[in-house]
Parts: sequence; structure tokens; C-alpha cells
Amino acid sequence: RDPAFVSWHQDSTYWGLEPPDLVTAWVALSDVPVESGAMKFIPGSHTQGQLAHHDTFDENNLLTRGQSLDMDESRAVPAPLTRGEMSLHDVRLAHASSANETGERRVGIAIRCIPPHVRQTEGRTSATLVRGRDDFGHFDPEPRPTADMTPDAVAAHEAAMSERFANLYADAETRPV
Repeated sequence: RDPAFVSWHQDSTYWGLEPPDLVTAWVALSDVPVESGAMKFIPGSHTQGQLAHHDTFDENNLLTRGQSLDMDESRAVPAPLTRGEMSLHDVRLAHASSANETGERRVGIAIRCIPPHVRQTEGRTSATLVRGRDDFGHFDPEPRPTADMTPDAVAAHEAAMSERFANLYADAETRPV
């Protein structure tokens, strides 16, 4: 059992990306039944534009600021997954994950698919081009690692995360240590 949760939110809230043309692929690396905190979505919420969030900085909330939306839970649709399955959701779709009520770990990876015409509105960050050409140059290209955990790869990852955190916490009253 784990008290950690992800509150109702839209991914677009603090990412600073324009236009908001991107999708998240959440890939389950373990089975994720409803009881272990499977994601849940509010159908159609992505059509309402950017909604007002409030920061909670709740210690059990896994989001950077504990950003939260007030949503009607009765409209929620759960998305349980088995290992190897994935869900896709728009950057403005309201979603959340409850606390894990089982003794099993809930493991997944989020992959953000962002077309090259999307730009970071504040600061700079990096990305990996996985297909096609980038004729816009809105993101710094991430170096491809030559082997696992090389000093250069670790340093590049740390620099990329530092840039992302600077963007996520811009204008925040509180930041993690």
C-alpha cells in the first residue's frame, strides 16, 4: 500500500508549450488494475481548454506542485492496463490516479510525443527527434547515449532535468530541495 497519488490535472498546466499539440503515451510496465491506482480520465475535458488549477504541494501528491483541478469524480472513466498495454491522452485531458491499495508496485513510463512545430514558451529545453525532420529548432537536440550510464549521458540527463524543473517551477512559491 502506498499513499502516493496523482490529483486531477491537465499536463498542459505548467509545461509552457504552444500550441498544445501533443499526446502522452503511458506504457504499463506492470499490471495496473483499478485497485493499484490506474489512471482515470474525464471524457471530453480536453475540449474545455486550459482549466484553472491550484497548487497544493501535498507531500503525497506525485505532481511537481501538487497541481489540482476540482472535477466531478462520478464522470471519471478508469483505464486499467495490463503489462505492455498503453493509454494515450491529450495534453489537456483531465486525468488522475488514486493511491495504490494493493501490495503490488504500479510501474509505467510516460512518453511525450511532441511535433517539432510546438515550442517552449519560457526558457529552453531538449528533446529527442524520433521521426522526420525538425525545421523549427524549438528544442535542443538530446545527445544519443553511446552506452549505459556513461558520465556524458548522466551529465546530459541532469542538464535536461534541470531545464525541465526550471520550466515546471517558474513562478512557484515552493520548490523541492
